[in-house]
Amino acid sequence: MAKKEWIWQQTDWPNFEYQLEIILPELEILLRTIAPLELLASELGQDKQLNLESLILLDEALATAKIEGEILDRESVRSSIAKRLGIGDVKRTSRSAEAFVDVLLESVRSYANPLSDNMLFQWHSNMFYEKPILNTMLIGEYRNEVMQIVSGAFGKQKTHFEAPCDNQQCVADEINHFLSWFNTNYDGSLYIKAAIAKFWFVTIHPFDDGNGRLSRVIAERCLASAGDNGIRLYSISNEIEKNKNEYYALLEKSQRGTSLDLTDWIIWFLKQITSAAETSMKRLDKIRLTTYFWDKNRDVSFNPRQTKLISRLLETDDFKQGISRRKYKSLAHTTDITAARDLKDLLDKKVLEPIGEGRSRKYIIKGISKSS
Repeated sequence: MAKKEWIWQQTDWPNFEYQLEIILPELEILLRTIAPLELLASELGQDKQLNLESLILLDEALATAKIEGEILDRESVRSSIAKRLGIGDVKRTSRSAEAFVDVLLESVRSYANPLSDNMLFQWHSNMFYEKPILNTMLIGEYRNEVMQIVSGAFGKQKTHFEAPCDNQQCVADEINHFLSWFNTNYDGSLYIKAAIAKFWFVTIHPFDDGNGRLSRVIAERCLASAGDNGIRLYSISNEIEKNKNEYYALLEKSQRGTSLDLTDWIIWFLKQITSAAETSMKRLDKIRLTTYFWDKNRDVSFNPRQTKLISRLLETDDFKQGISRRKYKSLAHTTDITAARDLKDLLDKKVLEPIGEGRSRKYIIKGISKSS
């Protein structure tokens, strides 16, 4: 009898199990982290919500491509998001970037609708709008052959994973089982459902390429349902990309062997959501801080150089420890005398405060600690 090397070869596939008592502590941490983020985001005006979502979508698009070994042009993606959300300046866009953003947005905006194979086909077609040259991959339809993930030089290859099925009908049957489960009300945490959905879909590996990206899109759809909103508040792909080696190692470990217990996988995935929410909370704090500052100083006049400095201090991490006169001079492209005059004016208006002495002196927004 052939050895059952892969999880899908087990008799009870795909009846996944997990140990809730072990998972619960991590789930509780996640819920405590996400609750204030969702509350604060709900209090933002629509323009600020869209601003936050645009930053999250930018992270998601760039990170999910990077996981798959692709590098997208940041400005093209940013402009594509601005165009789709109807905010900000639209400079240069690319059709492929727009298509990928469309998939991300459509997946979460329509989270309340059943997921179908036609939707999967459309998303797959969108992601591969620019069909790879010298590649016979099937686009917008399921694969029709054996799929293996292999590394190493010829003759020394290592098979990390082999997916179920060697024909389209078999793949369709597997996906239909998955969709039936996905579209049924889940008796448990939707965050756990997102972890299982991500793992299950990528294990079936129904397409010739793009399965990792689609599995994360599907997980995002679950998370939108968990938050009961059609807005992305955090980027799980960004966190997975940061921990890519862990991700691949745990995925391979979970896809091998005789156990259908996904406890370790689920805990790891929940930790990525928690980390993503923490990152977004910091970003949301920046948006709130910026809004508060400009509301408080709406009657104070600033020249263009000063406005650029304040925006930089409020909106980026680059100068959270403060900015020196020399760096301000470079940022504003101005003379030392003008830089000194601008900074003195901002001190007089009680907008900035100095930290340090002599050549080490820097300037921060008044009332904001160095660690904020």
